[in-house]
Amino acid sequence: GGRIEGVSIDTRTGCSGMLFVALEGSRSDGHEYAARAVEHGAAALLVMRGREPDPAGWKSSVPVFAVPDTLTALQDLASAYRDRIDPRVVAVTGSTGKTGTKDFIARILSTAFMVHATPGNMNNHIGLPLTLLGMEGTEELLVTEMGANHRGEIKRLSGIARPGVGIVTNIGPVHLEFFGSLKGVAAAKSELLAALPADGTAVLPADDEFFEFLKGKTKAPVISFGYCQEADLRIEDVELLDGPGYRFRLGGHEMEIPRYGRHNIRNAAAAAAAASVCGVRPEQIAAAVAGTKAADGRGVVFDIDGILFVDESYNSNPDSLTAAMDAFKEMPVKGKRWLVLGDMLELGEKSGELHGEAGSCCGKAGVDGIVTMGEETVELNRAAAVQRKAPDMLSHFLDHEKCAAYLNDLLETGDAVFVKGSRGMHMERIIEAIEKLKGTEARRVD
Repeated sequence: GGRIEGVSIDTRTGCSGMLFVALEGSRSDGHEYAARAVEHGAAALLVMRGREPDPAGWKSSVPVFAVPDTLTALQDLASAYRDRIDPRVVAVTGSTGKTGTKDFIARILSTAFMVHATPGNMNNHIGLPLTLLGMEGTEELLVTEMGANHRGEIKRLSGIARPGVGIVTNIGPVHLEFFGSLKGVAAAKSELLAALPADGTAVLPADDEFFEFLKGKTKAPVISFGYCQEADLRIEDVELLDGPGYRFRLGGHEMEIPRYGRHNIRNAAAAAAAASVCGVRPEQIAAAVAGTKAADGRGVVFDIDGILFVDESYNSNPDSLTAAMDAFKEMPVKGKRWLVLGDMLELGEKSGELHGEAGSCCGKAGVDGIVTMGEETVELNRAAAVQRKAPDMLSHFLDHEKCAAYLNDLLETGDAVFVKGSRGMHMERIIEAIEKLKGTEARRVD
């Protein structure tokens, strides 16, 4: 038969020349799109046994592979393909900073090697196999991200990708409704470390309270990064630059990073540790870090009609909110500072308490206005309001358009607006609505 150029699970993203894998999801079933996939030029179909297309209505000469479970088959296929190309695999997990760290690593490594990296944050049981199957065949290194909100998931992902270098960025209160406690989060992330071979390397956060726990979970040698004296790659002498970003020393070498947020320094340090394991020289690492910009929704700064918007709409949890807010406070702003915050989801029964703690923090931040959106943030708003430094302007909305209209009336040239919320809150819609109201396009300025 013909060549199969790749793998697709979605007819909307194009499947011409590809193997179309029909996955059964909670919202849609790929089997219903099999005929459409063929119309769109799919080279072959992978379906569940017993769910093959009806031969009567099927005039296609496209081969159909029927298997007991299409997801397992997709994962097995990815694993076999990974073996065939046999790249060195670098995997990143952690509560926050996964994508930022992965982007740094991919950027640094691609100065010296042929690299394939996870696009965006395709880091789960479907995204990871698709990342592996996206390799061209000439890659020396594969950089992948592993996310999980249940135990055993990272173990499964590690079984498919079989990493030689594993990085844990940090352990924080993320997906607590599934993991129950911080210890549970640490145990889940440590599944990556347990999977590393004895001749691999674990890159761990020296400042993290779970450092010793994580270290005890791997038979691989450990390299640590962080601010504390014990760190192998120690971050020192951090100073704010005139433009966006910082200058600092890492393991004795000078580095610069062109964006706000001290958490970016930590992500860069984790990436530098991983890159040094792969043999990249410190000066190559410094040059690559200096050229890495923020990814969409993760601290990109836009100018709309003279007002700055910090777009942190990609996701939110208590740790990433605090880190990003510290970055916002360091940004030079001529006018007023505004926080526009959506719900932090998946925090389980501690949600109210964690939103309240975040609210106290926001109320003490010395900003000029706080606007909250959603249901959980009612608690955040309430806690912010009782702080001594609470701003005069405190509002709450349930609707993106109304929130944008309110802000549009109050914002003035020179103001800066920090927008953040969980993925499910779609906080980027507020920025898009303000663009429409102002009738000007957002211009990226970071």
